Amino acid sequence: MVQPGARSRIVLAILWLLLGAAMIAVAVWLGWTRWSVLISGHPALLLLTIACAVVGLVAVLWAAGSLIVGGRMDREADAAIPRRRTPEQMRRRARIRIVLAVPALILATLLVGIVAYARPMAATPVALAALIPDDQVRIADRITWYEMSPVREDQAGNEIPPTTGLVFVPGARVDSRAYAHLLRPLVEAGFFVAVLKEPLGFSILNPDHPASVLRTHPDIPYWAVGGHSLGGTTAVTAADTDEQVNGLVLFAAYPASRVERIDLEVVSVFGSDDGLVTPADIERSKADLPSDTGYVEVPGAAHSWFGDYGVQPGDNPGSGDRAAAQAAMVEAARTLLVSLAPPDKK
Repeated sequence: MVQPGARSRIVLAILWLLLGAAMIAVAVWLGWTRWSVLISGHPALLLLTIACAVVGLVAVLWAAGSLIVGGRMDREADAAIPRRRTPEQMRRRARIRIVLAVPALILATLLVGIVAYARPMAATPVALAALIPDDQVRIADRITWYEMSPVREDQAGNEIPPTTGLVFVPGARVDSRAYAHLLRPLVEAGFFVAVLKEPLGFSILNPDHPASVLRTHPDIPYWAVGGHSLGGTTAVTAADTDEQVNGLVLFAAYPASRVERIDLEVVSVFGSDDGLVTPADIERSKADLPSDTGYVEVPGAAHSWFGDYGVQPGDNPGSGDRAAAQAAMVEAARTLLVSLAPPDKK
């Protein structure tokens, strides 16, 4: 005769064993392939990856223990007192186990799914090299963003602080460092640039994040918010709701709803070979942007050319000169930033 509750216990143990092994495997895979991104990005993904590994280890140990000694533990009420549970008590114990285990299984499955899906696209060496400070650019790595500040002095040797800044929001699941090479020329031209590190790589999880940079640098009077892809959509919301922001830079991006502010300086830069945000998408979104928005189409540019993080699934390969295309993107952003400050402040 099968012991009451044995079948459900064995099924749950096997499920936890498989799920636990998957959680450990995903955490190890993410750490092995994206360790530098985890430790340099927003801490949320690193913490979830660690949690995934820990929960997976506990699940495997519990499952193994349940398969080996679970039957005896169900029968014996107390190891110190040799008294067996009745069949009804074992059934009740099995029902409680199911009630507790099923929601836990669902939550653990969601956790491993989120961690696996959030695996970021890592910055290439050319982008990482742009984060090395020198006599022109100062780098500061904060917990949830990194900063690039220009190093300039007047004839008397006094440092000239930047008066215009850009807060840049990365695309979904893109390593924030992937934009350093593209944006560094703006810093060398005298502008302050901060690139956000978004939780799990999704800016929609923290739409007010750009305001944190503005609060940290009250000495900079003129600001633009920019973003790539989904990050651009988030940047639109930040620019539309924050009066401190004077400009908006969209890289292969468009708004989710109509922009209400009519005093924003806006430039929309897009690639002719973009497979994810196509020129047709940009055309359809024009009604949601101010009528005086500037549009710059970059010939041959693909979606992933607006950063340096390798090939993005679903994108086109692009054509032509990538360096020339990125120079055109930078020039469009520079022109907008220059326009934000009055002539006597530039």
